[in-house]
Amino acid sequence: MLAAAKVNQFYGGSHTLWDIDLDVPKGGCVCLMGRNGVGKTTLLKVIMGLLPTASGKISFGDIELTGAAPEARARAGIGYVPQGREIFPFLTVEENLLIGRGRKGTHREIPERVLTLFPVLKEMLRRRGGDLSGGQQQQLAMGRALALDPQLLILDEPTEGIQPNVVHEIGEVIIRLVDEGVTVLLVEQKLAFARRIARSFCILDRGKVVAGGEIAELTDEMVRRHLTV
Repeated sequence: MLAAAKVNQFYGGSHTLWDIDLDVPKGGCVCLMGRNGVGKTTLLKVIMGLLPTASGKISFGDIELTGAAPEARARAGIGYVPQGREIFPFLTVEENLLIGRGRKGTHREIPERVLTLFPVLKEMLRRRGGDLSGGQQQQLAMGRALALDPQLLILDEPTEGIQPNVVHEIGEVIIRLVDEGVTVLLVEQKLAFARRIARSFCILDRGKVVAGGEIAELTDEMVRRHLTV
């Protein structure tokens, strides 16, 4: 579904991504892994058009994304939840979700599916986003990304700074989405969480792909070599 081929990216004089090849199959759940600072978030931003590519190609199904604006990528069917969530703290939960609807937000309708996946949001529609806990804000950010019913959901560290019970709930939602046919690409540092929800993995080190495969093929040696701090 999503394919990156020989993608290179520079930040100032630094070469941050080196000939990245990444394939996210339709209906799959791919976990992008690696230590801090190896280029995981940079790659997600390149995929979303928030950072430019120096060379290479990114495609989404039959759609060529290279050079397309972030809005065009969203319209093509890609939902994105950035690291830090970036909700609107002074808007209500309802208003945040309606913004996620884009033009459809003029109909003042929140998809029932979003409220079913995240029932806590239904209870807090009139509360400001900034008044929610970190876990609730993460659910709001995911709900906002799902409001336009994307085919591909990209998540950057969805469990960061979240209490364990909510981490489990978010994992259950991701598993359910994949079972329902949504394709997922996520960055995740928690190894147990990644093993639980991902179907395959891709490890970056110093801006390069150094390992990948089915999640069952993620060995202790790979973890020691590329993930352990």
